[in-house]
Amino acid sequence: MLPYSIEILFAIFAQFNQAVWPVQLGFYVLALAAAVMVFRRPDSVTTSRLMNGVLALAWAWTGVGFHLVHFAPFNFAAPYYAVMFVSQAVLFTIATAKARPRYRAARDMPSMLGLGVLSYALFGYPLVDLAMGQTWQSLRYFPMAPGATLLFTLGGLLMGSGRYTYLLFFIPVGWGLIAGVLAWWLGLVQDIVLPVASMLCLALFAWRQQHRN
Repeated sequence: MLPYSIEILFAIFAQFNQAVWPVQLGFYVLALAAAVMVFRRPDSVTTSRLMNGVLALAWAWTGVGFHLVHFAPFNFAAPYYAVMFVSQAVLFTIATAKARPRYRAARDMPSMLGLGVLSYALFGYPLVDLAMGQTWQSLRYFPMAPGATLLFTLGGLLMGSGRYTYLLFFIPVGWGLIAGVLAWWLGLVQDIVLPVASMLCLALFAWRQQHRN
């Protein structure tokens, strides 16, 4: 059994959202700017650094702001989750400096799915919570919630290229599997998408890499 319920979990998100408002708007502007750059300047250094920078900031924010500050009082495992998220933020920071991987929205199935997952992270994921009875204050926006941060990352990485991208998949896929177990324990049915998306995105990325080589 987990030391919190679905009701407590969404109350934590509501508290977090209210405490940092309107930071969410700034993150959405950055996320949309990065997505637009993938289309307008594919494979460019600027696009790579913007996307990686946004992802580094998002993982650090979720790790510290949500897991360590707001979630830790309710879950003894939250500090360990924070270490995972901050570690991923460090990897994206290194990727920002190296301008790797490069991102492009190609006309192939992995890239199109990546765009769909990225869009779902920004808009679909919180709206599903709204449809299931949550209030606007408690919705899980990017990057206020680990699930939204994960999905945006998976979508972005599916539009990436190069072997370094595999390293950037490791922690997100691990978190997707952990999130799936937590969702099962809580009965949070909408989060079944997290482990499924994690494994599917990694498999499609590997498939595309093999066909490019």
